[in-house]
Amino acid sequence: LSGKAIREVPPERVKELVRDVDTPDSEAIFVSCTDLRALEVAEELEHECGKPVLTSNQVTLWGIRNALGGVPAVTSYGKLLA
Repeated sequence: LSGKAIREVPPERVKELVRDVDTPDSEAIFVSCTDLRALEVAEELEHECGKPVLTSNQVTLWGIRNALGGVPAVTSYGKLLA
């Protein structure tokens, strides 16, 4: 998928895709693509999978937050931003 098609993937489908790739040996799951609506389900997936779920947007926000000197935590978007 590319462009508009990625933005149209619903969060429920993102959750299905993450469940499909999760394995007991995985230490974390990275969901790549800033247009994919993964950030909004990252925390839910972390609870379900029992491991960090990192998204492109989440990691980008984390980097910006750190560059700004540790802006306060953001809740409801996974462990990385909390």
